[in-house]
Amino acid sequence: MHCGCGGRNCESIQARRVGPPDRKVVSVETFLGEPIAPGFAVGPLRVGKRCTSIPRSVDSAASDPCSEIDRFQRQVCELEREITEAVERLESAALHAEAEIMRTHLMLLRDPELHGQVRELIEISRYGAEAAVEQVLENLAAMLGYAEDPVLAERAADVRDLAMRLAAGFSQQGISDPAAAESETRDAILALPELMPSIVLEARDRGVVGFVVGRGTSVSHGAILAKSFGIPVVRVARLESVAQFSGRQVLVWGGGEVLVEPTETELAERRPSEQIPPDEGRKAGVPIRLWVSIVDPDQLEALDWTGIEGVGLYRSEALFMRHRQAFPSEEVQFQTYRKLFDLAGDRPVVFRTTDLGADKPVEHMRLGPQENPCLGLRAHRLFRFHPEILITQIRALLRAAVGAHELRLMYPMIESIDQLRFVQGLVDEAIQSLGDEGQTFQRDFRQGVLIETPSAAWSFARLLQAVDFASIGTNDLVQYLFAVERNAANVADLYQPEHPITLQVIHALAEQAARAGKPLSICGEMAADTTILPVLVGLGVTDISVAPGAGDNVRRGLESLDEAACQQLAKRCLEADSLADVRGLLGRSPRINKRRPAMSETEAVDPVCGMVVSTSDNSYVVRLGGVAHYFCSRSCMTRFLSGPNADRKR
Repeated sequence: MHCGCGGRNCESIQARRVGPPDRKVVSVETFLGEPIAPGFAVGPLRVGKRCTSIPRSVDSAASDPCSEIDRFQRQVCELEREITEAVERLESAALHAEAEIMRTHLMLLRDPELHGQVRELIEISRYGAEAAVEQVLENLAAMLGYAEDPVLAERAADVRDLAMRLAAGFSQQGISDPAAAESETRDAILALPELMPSIVLEARDRGVVGFVVGRGTSVSHGAILAKSFGIPVVRVARLESVAQFSGRQVLVWGGGEVLVEPTETELAERRPSEQIPPDEGRKAGVPIRLWVSIVDPDQLEALDWTGIEGVGLYRSEALFMRHRQAFPSEEVQFQTYRKLFDLAGDRPVVFRTTDLGADKPVEHMRLGPQENPCLGLRAHRLFRFHPEILITQIRALLRAAVGAHELRLMYPMIESIDQLRFVQGLVDEAIQSLGDEGQTFQRDFRQGVLIETPSAAWSFARLLQAVDFASIGTNDLVQYLFAVERNAANVADLYQPEHPITLQVIHALAEQAARAGKPLSICGEMAADTTILPVLVGLGVTDISVAPGAGDNVRRGLESLDEAACQQLAKRCLEADSLADVRGLLGRSPRINKRRPAMSETEAVDPVCGMVVSTSDNSYVVRLGGVAHYFCSRSCMTRFLSGPNADRKR
């Protein structure tokens, strides 16, 4: 058991009690966490008991493989029925984007590769149905969880959701908890280890008004559903620290705080208020185009295209990461891309060439010695050793785009004009090879560049002369701009997308694109953050691309904005001195919180200095009353043992 403290002397994530209970001047406890879904909700805390890890099955051998396969197929059919009913309910309520999320579960459930792997384990390895499903889905969840792309990584939660529901079906035990009777959850805050889509749907029907979770991000399907339903979600590092207050009145604030028994003053300070109301209640709207970002063409099958210009970002590496033995062939890629264009119709499709490397490893390829993979082989750098990867992809893409389709080819991780010319040279080679073979292919397409590195931002004017459009990948740009790994626990608070420096860079890029007469979009997580949306509009961004589940929320946000007011707000943010000043202007808590991603079971917080440390092979550990306290150094351990109540500690 690890120490549950979350920062310097246990004060970073929880405040000490101030004043006697009958004269309370601040909340009993304040937990600073990571905002997952915006909003404001107050209610009694209920702790959900639903298991959110893939259940461990009993070891069993299949004496009758045919019977086990039949059991597997029956459970799949039953779960298909349940999910289909959920989709129909959402569609009947005009929640089309939300229904699309549940359709992705159907696609996962019907995946022929999934069925094939389960059958193989049952027929050849003589696994029981439960054990086969467990192993296949556990492997898939683990693979997705290691993906660098946050959207792709969060699909692991969808896999765990299916695993949990299938396991419940095999055992014929219901999985409906969350927190028992509906009377117990109506108008309540629910604490759960992880926010899964099925849990959000069920909790919404039960009247849950807010969530506190132990893991997950804002791009998970569970979070997207919560945003759509207006349910705030905050992630905290140690869920058990919050769970001990079960039954107490709790405030969940989408700015990243959980307050136990908040005071009226604290509630008033955090209640939402409109920052930029439209004139006289009129929906003024702003001249900005909304696009959709996807990782799989199947996401377009039931997409409501209302107000959507087209596909603003197709992350093509997702296809490559699903092929674990070798790169997908040209024919496999052609079939996938053909479906993409068929579903998009005559709408523009921004196709990002494959961005492998860094935290998106290729299982069947070793990328050589790299002390820092984020600064090593990635995207076009890999093509210098293996140009055939890009050439094959471009051949498949241009063949698939034949017809009345508008292809916009975008190159990621470009550092300067030299790298852009190198990639364009490989594209020319692909075109030449198709022509030499007499192939039919799309010859008319636009080319663009994804700005993700400081050097690309610095040389943007020159890059614009060689392309037709540009996009800002804020996830990586902010990471490289501040030289900080956004998922590293000890420096995550230094990843600052709303910092004045970030906004100044975006503003400079927007001005240069405007002078060149070329569109500029944003396709990172900032694009879906409705609190910063007015600033992006005011900075001059012309296009925004977001995940399907965030489209309706962003569209409503855009409709409520006034362009002049956005420009004024952006001007004030650009002139701000600090991140705290910008946060105050955006209506967020101006205090800079020490936030960290949720920690794994092999990590703990040093109770002296607040650093996140590894518990594996860590000799600096003190065990007190069954609780293990881990330290970064002998110095911190000595200070801990020699501090107040030293005798009791020993």
